[in-house]
Amino acid sequence: MTGLAEETQMHEFTERVGISQAEIAKLHEKSFLNGVQRDSTRVRFRVQGKMMERLLAKNQVLMDVILRQAHLKTNTFYFPNLLMVTDSHGVILTINGDERSILQATNLNNIGIGSSLSLSSAGTNAVSAAIDLGRPVWISGEDHYLDTMHNWVTMCVPINTADNQGIGYLVLTAFQHISAPFMYPCIKSIALLLEYELRKTELQSKTWFVEEMLEERLKAFKLTLREKEVATYWLLDYDYKQIGKVLGISENTVRVYVTKINRKLKVNSKASLILSVLGAI
Repeated sequence: MTGLAEETQMHEFTERVGISQAEIAKLHEKSFLNGVQRDSTRVRFRVQGKMMERLLAKNQVLMDVILRQAHLKTNTFYFPNLLMVTDSHGVILTINGDERSILQATNLNNIGIGSSLSLSSAGTNAVSAAIDLGRPVWISGEDHYLDTMHNWVTMCVPINTADNQGIGYLVLTAFQHISAPFMYPCIKSIALLLEYELRKTELQSKTWFVEEMLEERLKAFKLTLREKEVATYWLLDYDYKQIGKVLGISENTVRVYVTKINRKLKVNSKASLILSVLGAI
Protein backbone atom coordinates (compact mmCIF):
# COMPACT_ATOMS: atom_id res chain seq x y z
CA MET A 1 0.00 0.00 0.00
CA THR A 2 2.83 2.39 0.84
CA GLY A 3 4.45 1.82 -2.57
CA LEU A 4 1.14 2.47 -4.35
CA ALA A 5 0.57 5.68 -2.35
CA GLU A 6 4.06 6.93 -3.18
CA GLU A 7 3.54 6.07 -6.87
CA THR A 8 0.23 7.95 -6.88
CA GLN A 9 1.80 10.96 -5.14
CA MET A 10 4.64 11.02 -7.67
CA HIS A 11 2.16 10.81 -10.55
CA GLU A 12 0.13 13.74 -9.16
CA PHE A 13 3.33 15.73 -8.66
CA THR A 14 4.51 15.02 -12.21
CA GLU A 15 1.11 16.08 -13.57
CA ARG A 16 1.38 19.36 -11.69
CA VAL A 17 4.98 20.45 -12.33
CA GLY A 18 6.54 17.82 -14.59
CA ILE A 19 7.38 18.41 -18.23
CA SER A 20 6.92 15.98 -21.09
CA GLN A 21 9.59 15.06 -23.61
CA ALA A 22 7.40 16.57 -26.35
CA GLU A 23 7.42 19.90 -24.46
CA ILE A 24 11.19 19.64 -23.94
CA ALA A 25 11.68 19.00 -27.67
CA LYS A 26 9.65 22.10 -28.58
CA LEU A 27 11.58 24.25 -26.08
CA HIS A 28 14.90 22.90 -27.40
CA GLU A 29 13.82 23.76 -30.94
CA LYS A 30 12.93 27.30 -29.87
CA SER A 31 16.30 27.57 -28.10
CA PHE A 32 18.09 26.53 -31.31
CA LEU A 33 16.05 28.94 -33.47
CA ASN A 34 16.96 31.75 -31.03
CA GLY A 35 20.63 31.04 -31.70
CA VAL A 36 21.52 29.61 -28.28
CA GLN A 37 24.59 27.34 -28.48
CA ARG A 38 24.45 24.15 -26.40
CA ASP A 39 28.17 24.32 -25.59
CA SER A 40 28.02 27.96 -24.53
CA THR A 41 29.40 28.57 -21.04
CA ARG A 42 27.62 31.90 -20.59
CA VAL A 43 24.03 33.07 -20.75
CA ARG A 44 23.71 35.53 -23.60
CA PHE A 45 22.12 38.53 -21.89
CA ARG A 46 22.91 40.25 -18.61
CA VAL A 47 21.43 43.60 -17.67
CA GLN A 48 23.89 45.98 -16.01
CA GLY A 49 24.45 49.62 -15.06
CA LYS A 50 21.63 52.11 -15.58
CA MET A 51 19.43 49.49 -17.22
CA MET A 52 19.68 47.34 -14.09
CA GLU A 53 18.84 50.33 -11.89
CA ARG A 54 15.72 50.97 -13.98
CA LEU A 55 14.78 47.29 -13.84
CA LEU A 56 15.04 47.22 -10.03
CA ALA A 57 13.02 50.45 -9.81
CA LYS A 58 10.35 48.93 -12.07
CA ASN A 59 10.13 45.93 -9.72
CA GLN A 60 10.35 48.00 -6.52
CA VAL A 61 7.25 46.46 -4.89
CA LEU A 62 8.60 42.94 -5.37
CA MET A 63 12.09 44.01 -4.24
CA ASP A 64 10.70 45.57 -1.05
CA VAL A 65 8.90 42.31 -0.23
CA ILE A 66 12.04 40.27 -0.95
CA LEU A 67 14.20 42.45 1.31
CA ARG A 68 11.82 41.77 4.22
CA GLN A 69 12.26 37.98 3.87
CA ALA A 70 15.24 36.78 5.92
CA HIS A 71 15.26 33.30 4.32
CA LEU A 72 15.91 34.90 0.92
CA LYS A 73 19.06 36.57 2.26
CA THR A 74 20.66 33.58 4.00
CA ASN A 75 21.42 30.07 2.77
CA THR A 76 18.69 27.94 4.37
CA PHE A 77 19.23 24.63 2.54
CA TYR A 78 21.65 21.87 3.51
CA PHE A 79 22.61 21.00 -0.09
CA PRO A 80 24.56 23.07 -2.70
CA ASN A 81 21.97 25.41 -4.21
CA LEU A 82 20.95 28.69 -5.75
CA LEU A 83 17.77 30.43 -4.63
CA MET A 84 16.79 33.13 -7.09
CA VAL A 85 13.94 35.55 -7.77
CA THR A 86 13.47 36.80 -11.33
CA ASP A 87 11.19 39.39 -12.86
CA SER A 88 8.33 38.33 -15.15
CA HIS A 89 10.76 38.06 -18.08
CA GLY A 90 13.23 35.79 -16.29
CA VAL A 91 15.88 38.39 -15.38
CA ILE A 92 17.44 37.62 -11.99
CA LEU A 93 16.67 40.27 -9.33
CA THR A 94 18.20 38.47 -6.34
CA ILE A 95 20.39 35.39 -5.96
CA ASN A 96 21.50 33.50 -2.88
CA GLY A 97 22.94 30.13 -1.94
CA ASP A 98 26.15 28.61 -0.69
CA GLU A 99 29.33 30.45 -1.66
CA ARG A 100 30.69 27.67 -3.89
CA SER A 101 27.47 27.37 -5.91
CA ILE A 102 27.25 31.11 -6.47
CA LEU A 103 30.89 31.19 -7.61
CA GLN A 104 30.34 28.21 -9.90
CA ALA A 105 27.24 29.75 -11.47
CA THR A 106 29.06 33.03 -12.05
CA ASN A 107 32.18 31.46 -13.56
CA LEU A 108 30.50 28.77 -15.69
CA ASN A 109 27.36 30.56 -16.85
CA ASN A 110 27.72 34.27 -16.06
CA ILE A 111 24.70 33.86 -13.80
CA GLY A 112 24.09 36.56 -11.22
CA ILE A 113 21.91 39.60 -10.66
CA GLY A 114 20.81 40.91 -14.06
CA SER A 115 21.33 37.62 -15.91
CA SER A 116 18.47 36.54 -18.15
CA LEU A 117 17.21 32.96 -17.91
CA SER A 118 14.82 33.45 -20.82
CA LEU A 119 14.66 30.99 -23.72
CA SER A 120 16.63 33.30 -26.04
CA SER A 121 19.37 33.80 -23.46
CA ALA A 122 19.80 30.49 -21.61
CA GLY A 123 17.82 28.01 -23.68
CA THR A 124 15.57 25.43 -22.04
CA ASN A 125 15.61 25.69 -18.24
CA ALA A 126 12.96 25.75 -15.53
CA VAL A 127 12.45 29.52 -15.76
CA SER A 128 12.15 29.72 -19.55
CA ALA A 129 9.87 26.67 -19.47
CA ALA A 130 7.65 28.18 -16.75
CA ILE A 131 7.37 31.40 -18.78
CA ASP A 132 6.54 29.47 -21.97
CA LEU A 133 4.09 27.03 -20.35
CA GLY A 134 2.57 29.42 -17.79
CA ARG A 135 2.88 27.08 -14.79
CA PRO A 136 5.35 25.69 -12.22
CA VAL A 137 8.06 23.56 -13.83
CA TRP A 138 10.71 21.09 -12.66
CA ILE A 139 13.63 20.30 -15.00
CA SER A 140 16.64 18.12 -14.30
CA GLY A 141 19.81 16.91 -15.99
CA GLU A 142 20.04 16.81 -19.76
CA ASP A 143 16.58 18.29 -20.21
CA HIS A 144 18.42 21.59 -19.69
CA TYR A 145 19.56 22.93 -23.06
CA LEU A 146 23.01 24.19 -22.05
CA ASP A 147 25.65 21.49 -21.48
CA THR A 148 26.91 23.34 -18.40
CA MET A 149 23.48 22.97 -16.74
CA HIS A 150 23.30 19.18 -17.09
CA ASN A 151 24.14 18.64 -13.41
CA TRP A 152 21.30 20.96 -12.34
CA VAL A 153 17.98 20.05 -10.77
CA THR A 154 15.77 23.14 -10.95
CA MET A 155 12.30 24.02 -9.70
CA CYS A 156 10.56 27.22 -10.77
CA VAL A 157 7.29 28.57 -9.34
CA PRO A 158 5.48 31.71 -10.58
CA ILE A 159 4.89 34.60 -8.16
CA ASN A 160 1.50 36.25 -8.73
CA THR A 161 -0.16 39.44 -7.54
CA ALA A 162 -3.58 39.58 -5.89
CA ASP A 163 -5.30 39.82 -9.30
CA ASN A 164 -3.37 36.73 -10.47
CA GLN A 165 -0.95 38.66 -12.67
CA GLY A 166 2.57 37.24 -12.92
CA ILE A 167 5.14 39.51 -11.30
CA GLY A 168 8.12 37.15 -11.18
CA TYR A 169 9.47 33.66 -10.56
CA LEU A 170 11.01 31.91 -7.57
CA VAL A 171 13.74 29.44 -8.56
CA LEU A 172 15.57 26.78 -6.57
CA THR A 173 18.52 25.03 -8.23
CA ALA A 174 20.37 22.10 -6.67
CA PHE A 175 23.72 20.78 -7.90
CA GLN A 176 23.17 17.20 -6.83
CA HIS A 177 20.24 14.83 -7.13
CA ILE A 178 17.49 16.14 -4.84
CA SER A 179 13.99 14.66 -4.86
CA ALA A 180 11.69 16.98 -6.80
CA PRO A 181 8.68 16.21 -4.53
CA PHE A 182 10.89 17.39 -1.67
CA MET A 183 11.94 20.60 -3.44
CA TYR A 184 8.46 21.60 -4.55
CA PRO A 185 6.79 22.17 -1.15
CA CYS A 186 9.90 24.05 0.04
CA ILE A 187 9.87 26.52 -2.82
CA LYS A 188 6.07 26.68 -3.05
CA SER A 189 5.79 27.68 0.62
CA ILE A 190 8.30 30.51 0.06
CA ALA A 191 6.42 31.65 -3.06
CA LEU A 192 3.12 31.66 -1.16
CA LEU A 193 4.69 33.77 1.58
CA LEU A 194 5.95 36.25 -1.02
CA GLU A 195 2.49 36.40 -2.59
CA TYR A 196 0.91 36.96 0.83
CA GLU A 197 3.29 39.86 1.52
CA LEU A 198 2.61 41.29 -1.95
CA ARG A 199 -1.12 41.20 -1.26
CA LYS A 200 -0.62 42.99 2.06
CA THR A 201 1.49 45.64 0.36
CA GLU A 202 -1.09 46.11 -2.40
CA LEU A 203 -3.91 46.35 0.15
CA GLN A 204 -2.00 48.90 2.24
CA SER A 205 -1.31 50.94 -0.87
CA LYS A 206 -4.96 50.89 -1.93
CA THR A 207 -6.12 51.73 1.59
CA TRP A 208 -3.74 54.70 1.72
CA PHE A 209 -5.05 55.96 -1.63
CA VAL A 210 -8.70 55.62 -0.53
CA GLU A 211 -7.97 57.32 2.80
CA GLU A 212 -6.36 60.26 0.98
CA MET A 213 -9.33 60.52 -1.37
CA LEU A 214 -11.87 60.36 1.46
CA GLU A 215 -9.97 62.95 3.49
CA GLU A 216 -10.07 65.30 0.51
CA ARG A 217 -13.80 64.75 -0.08
CA LEU A 218 -14.69 65.23 3.60
CA LYS A 219 -13.17 68.72 3.55
CA ALA A 220 -16.32 69.88 1.78
CA PHE A 221 -18.41 69.19 4.90
CA LYS A 222 -18.51 71.04 8.21
CA LEU A 223 -17.15 68.21 10.33
CA THR A 224 -14.83 68.38 13.31
CA LEU A 225 -11.43 66.67 13.09
CA ARG A 226 -12.71 63.72 15.16
CA GLU A 227 -15.85 63.45 13.04
CA LYS A 228 -13.71 63.32 9.90
CA GLU A 229 -11.62 60.52 11.43
CA VAL A 230 -14.70 58.50 12.37
CA ALA A 231 -16.30 59.15 8.97
CA THR A 232 -13.17 57.97 7.16
CA TYR A 233 -13.00 54.64 9.02
CA TRP A 234 -16.77 54.20 8.81
CA LEU A 235 -16.62 54.64 5.03
CA LEU A 236 -13.70 52.18 4.89
CA ASP A 237 -16.15 49.65 6.39
CA TYR A 238 -14.66 49.46 9.89
CA ASP A 239 -17.29 48.57 12.50
CA TYR A 240 -17.90 50.49 15.75
CA LYS A 241 -15.56 48.28 17.75
CA GLN A 242 -12.71 48.57 15.23
CA ILE A 243 -13.06 52.35 14.97
CA GLY A 244 -13.08 52.65 18.75
CA LYS A 245 -9.92 50.57 19.01
CA VAL A 246 -8.09 52.60 16.35
CA LEU A 247 -9.10 55.99 17.80
CA GLY A 248 -9.01 55.02 21.48
CA ILE A 249 -12.68 55.74 22.18
CA SER A 250 -15.65 53.57 23.21
CA GLU A 251 -18.06 51.87 20.79
CA ASN A 252 -20.89 54.00 22.17
CA THR A 253 -18.93 57.18 21.48
CA VAL A 254 -18.37 56.00 17.91
CA ARG A 255 -22.14 55.51 17.52
CA VAL A 256 -22.73 59.07 18.76
CA TYR A 257 -20.23 60.42 16.23
CA VAL A 258 -21.81 58.43 13.38
CA THR A 259 -25.24 59.86 14.33
CA LYS A 260 -23.78 63.41 14.30
CA ILE A 261 -22.11 62.80 10.93
CA ASN A 262 -25.35 61.51 9.39
CA ARG A 263 -27.25 64.48 10.75
CA LYS A 264 -24.76 67.01 9.38
CA LEU A 265 -24.71 65.37 5.94
CA LYS A 266 -28.52 64.87 6.04
CA VAL A 267 -28.35 61.13 5.39
CA ASN A 268 -29.81 58.14 7.24
CA SER A 269 -27.67 55.19 6.15
CA LYS A 270 -24.10 54.26 5.27
CA ALA A 271 -25.08 53.78 1.63
CA SER A 272 -26.47 57.32 1.36
CA LEU A 273 -23.43 58.63 3.28
CA ILE A 274 -21.11 57.01 0.73
CA LEU A 275 -23.07 58.51 -2.16
CA SER A 276 -23.06 61.92 -0.53
CA VAL A 277 -19.32 61.96 0.21
CA LEU A 278 -18.43 60.66 -3.25
CA GLY A 279 -20.56 63.36 -4.81
CA ALA A 280 -23.04 61.03 -6.48
CA ILE A 281 -26.06 62.92 -5.09
